[in-house]
Amino acid sequence: MDSIRAKAGDAPARGAPPREVELKLSVAPTAIEDLLAYPLLAKARAAPNQGGALRATYFDTDDQDLRRAGFALRIRRHGGRFIQTLKAERDAPGLVLDRHEWETPLDGQALDWSALEQTALAPLIRDKGLEQRLKPLFSVHTDRRAFLIDRKRARIELVLDRVEIAAGERTARFGEIELEVKRGTGVGLFDLALELAAAAPVRLSLATKSARGYALLDSEPPAAVKAEPIRLAPGQTGAEAFQAIARSCLAQAVANEALVREHRLAAAVHQFRVGLRRLRAAASLFSGLVSDEESRAIRAELRWMNHSTGEVRDHDVLMARMRDAPGHEPALAAAEARREELYDGLLARLDEPRFRRGLLATAAWIETGRWLTLDDPELAAKRNEPVEERAARELAKRRKRVIKRAERLAALDPETRHQLRIEAKKLRYGVEFFGRLFTGKKAKKRRKRTSHALEELQESLGTLNDIAVGGPLTLATMPGNEAGGDADECLDRAEQASKALAAVKPFWT
Repeated sequence: MDSIRAKAGDAPARGAPPREVELKLSVAPTAIEDLLAYPLLAKARAAPNQGGALRATYFDTDDQDLRRAGFALRIRRHGGRFIQTLKAERDAPGLVLDRHEWETPLDGQALDWSALEQTALAPLIRDKGLEQRLKPLFSVHTDRRAFLIDRKRARIELVLDRVEIAAGERTARFGEIELEVKRGTGVGLFDLALELAAAAPVRLSLATKSARGYALLDSEPPAAVKAEPIRLAPGQTGAEAFQAIARSCLAQAVANEALVREHRLAAAVHQFRVGLRRLRAAASLFSGLVSDEESRAIRAELRWMNHSTGEVRDHDVLMARMRDAPGHEPALAAAEARREELYDGLLARLDEPRFRRGLLATAAWIETGRWLTLDDPELAAKRNEPVEERAARELAKRRKRVIKRAERLAALDPETRHQLRIEAKKLRYGVEFFGRLFTGKKAKKRRKRTSHALEELQESLGTLNDIAVGGPLTLATMPGNEAGGDADECLDRAEQASKALAAVKPFWT
């Protein structure tokens, strides 16, 4: 996704469809009245012809071909008017929704196929025979209040929605805030969002109304959201590359945080932490670029958020090991009760203002932080440096450090081994972030071998750390378990992995 700072106020290219650039926040429906009474909104002017009751029907095939292709198609009734809207998600995941959209006024509730033939949906219409297969899948009823607010040389439309979605026999009700840039840049967008976060318990959200509707249709249980591949291009600036990486990492964390709150999903806790760790690793890889006071404060909040979820994650891992190891069945009931207590505490923590604001402030930092505009020649050079130059330099430096520290692996004390594991993890994330910049069969083969060696090294050192600290992640203290043999085996695997890493030629040269 292009930087909202650079693109939100730009005119679309000639012939390009209009673009919708918006930030979405979730809020309890009961809190909307509090927001309406907030002085900012109490004095704001209403957006003309935007509020009231909206009724929308979303269309797709039984196989959900539109959804799989990244489209959402609806007909919305507002007053006496019908509007057909097709939205197309952009390729890269992001925190700010950035979508192409095509709108067509209708005389009734039938789809206008001639208009759809003039959109990006045209190839799918022909290839999938959509005219015979599209049908209504779910409906969305919205009670909307809309305002126009001027903030930091930007005009922003603020929408408060009370929403009910019906999909078959299932329904869902929720509150939602949409902030859309109508004129200007995205700085005012986040400034306004942070002010709202101080007035009501709002939180950053990535779920569109269409995504929520499809979720109601799904019969499969929810799954944790894993990291998406990072797609950087040679010649991208350092600033553009960091934003692309950081957006993906935070989007992973935000999506999983919602799953934790809604389903207490152990895998989502893990992937939430992975998203935060990846973001912290990205900040480390771009440390010279994001080193100002605001950046340091955000990185401290990311550490706090990650630490806040640690006890729950440790207990989930312990329970998984208890289930896999014989003889611990009697202890599982007590462990399950303890898990519920820990999750109660975690959900309360996720609802704290500091946690909610922390995620939103991190998004603001990524998109419009001071690191993007500080008037410093050295910093400006780093912002504009081609990403492949930074990638080669950082990967080479960190690879050398890991290999050198691993040469005397058996003689290292547990704390030094733990630090080596952290360095290996950062290098592994760097390989994931930057790897696709370097193409060719040899580079691809070397990258895969490097990733495999780092994964083996990281996992072996992680198990060694668990054994060394004798904490909740090891079953060594339980009857019938001995740690000594496991430690020797893990040390041997770690040494073999470090040798394999040293044997692989760098893929970035």
